[in-house]
Amino acid sequence: MPSRKEREREFHRRFILERAVSLFAQHGFEATTMDMIAEAAEVSKGTVYNYFSNKQELFRTLIEWGSGRAREIGQETLSTPDTSRVERLGMFVQLFLEFFETGRDIHKILMQEGDRTAVSMKDTFGGPLRQNFMQLIDFISEFIAEGQEEGVFRTMDPHKSAFLVLDIITAEFRYSVMTESTHPLTENTEETTSRILELLGAQEVTR
Repeated sequence: MPSRKEREREFHRRFILERAVSLFAQHGFEATTMDMIAEAAEVSKGTVYNYFSNKQELFRTLIEWGSGRAREIGQETLSTPDTSRVERLGMFVQLFLEFFETGRDIHKILMQEGDRTAVSMKDTFGGPLRQNFMQLIDFISEFIAEGQEEGVFRTMDPHKSAFLVLDIITAEFRYSVMTESTHPLTENTEETTSRILELLGAQEVTR
């Protein structure tokens, strides 16, 4: 069990991260400074540096958490035993949309900054982001391939299809952000799942 000192340190670290998320989402990575983060967290800049050596490390932590949680959702839902493929897919979509909803700011960051940082700072940011993303793609691809073997899904490249599946789900969040919609994303779970089933050419919805 963590000591009181360790728990307090983790609490302060998370508090700084939470304040940084809002600033990155509002201003972007380049425009956000450690001074701004310290002011938002109501601590000195030196205190921020006690937890993060620089802005890059802080941003990397946010990316690792966000992309890591996305990977976990795929692992937890798509491999659930004793449930049909449609049920697993529906749960995957539901949890992913909930994840987008509750972490709206961090997903704005990934949407706005992810591609740019993955290219311009591959080792610093692109590494963990790409690793978690590709592991998630592998989970989806395996799920599709197994469905094809069972005759549930039509024959198509499961790896490319996995990218399309994720694009369909991500489109819900992008649309919500661009239109400034206030409706819960999870209202679209059934519709989004249906789009994916149509893409995969689902032949049977009970397996």
